[in-house]
Amino acid sequence: MNLRPWFQVPDGRTLRTVLAWCLIIDVLFFAIYGSINWLTSQRTGLFELYVQIELAIPLVPSSIWVYASMLLLFCLPIFTISRERARREALAAILALFVAAFIWLLLPARLGFERIVPEGYELAYATLFMLDHPHNLVPSLHIVFSSLAVLACGQNAPEPIKIGLWLWLTAIAASTVLTHQHHVLDVITGLLVAIVCRSLLVRPSARRELVFTPSFNRENIV
Repeated sequence: MNLRPWFQVPDGRTLRTVLAWCLIIDVLFFAIYGSINWLTSQRTGLFELYVQIELAIPLVPSSIWVYASMLLLFCLPIFTISRERARREALAAILALFVAAFIWLLLPARLGFERIVPEGYELAYATLFMLDHPHNLVPSLHIVFSSLAVLACGQNAPEPIKIGLWLWLTAIAASTVLTHQHHVLDVITGLLVAIVCRSLLVRPSARRELVFTPSFNRENIV
């Protein structure tokens, strides 16, 4: 299976553009996500946005590695989207972040699962719990960003790769519940936020074009 022109090492200008947008998203993420998590932890009357039967879902400690594989997924756009499309994809991610933040403020939530550090996974779960307090739940930003990455990387991918990306996203979605980090509603709303925000900012014409060419000397596409 030929992965070119879908997957290629970017030229210097493309790499700088993509990394610059990644930096902007990271700064906004840490500022907004952390602030709202702290704010919600100070609030009372938090919503329980899950059904009781979900609490019977067992903790699967090893699913933390699938959960963390999102970090690898985030590296794919560097190799699979063009410089011209990077801007639109990044703006879609920023819009999704602000939409998610608005919903978190509107529906401050409480996690139904008890947070347990399983034996043999102490470092992984202790680090996760230290970085992420259980309040920014609906929608799951883990799913929002993972979905945006799959949508962006998969649009011009060969069919087997596209299927593989969606299977990866499905596994990540399952892991958010199996690690007891999220509930089912969080996953569903995360996917919906990603789809809606991307559809608003990545035009249909932009979705069909903008794959890398081997020479890296395309003219800019407006």
